[in-house]
Amino acid sequence: MQIELADIVKLYNRIEELEKRVAQLEKQISVEKSSNVSKAERPAFPVECANSKYKGLSEFLYGSWEKRIVLSYEDLERILGFSLPTSAHMFPLSYWANTEYHSYAKSWLALGYKARVDVENKSVTFERNLY
Repeated sequence: MQIELADIVKLYNRIEELEKRVAQLEKQISVEKSSNVSKAERPAFPVECANSKYKGLSEFLYGSWEKRIVLSYEDLERILGFSLPTSAHMFPLSYWANTEYHSYAKSWLALGYKARVDVENKSVTFERNLY
């Protein structure tokens, strides 16, 4: 039995198609595994955030659950449903300090996030260090 060149080319093309499909499936499985891992690592929504005026921020961060989230002051006000206090504008480094002495800071600290303010751009970066 003799194999024709055309048959070899067909087989080669079929192998290429199958390899591409396997790569797509492996990528899909990898994405599904990584999203399942991040959901498994997410703690229950902290009780200390439930009654806070800043609960909307807690819910947003918890819902997003990204490692790093940058929000402008406008974004924050939209999420919270009210204007940030004057102290957030006049004393931003103090206002966004990661201390539990500020009851509103618990809205991000309880979820494992730390806040870092960008004074020039009037934005806050929340980075998840825990979980």
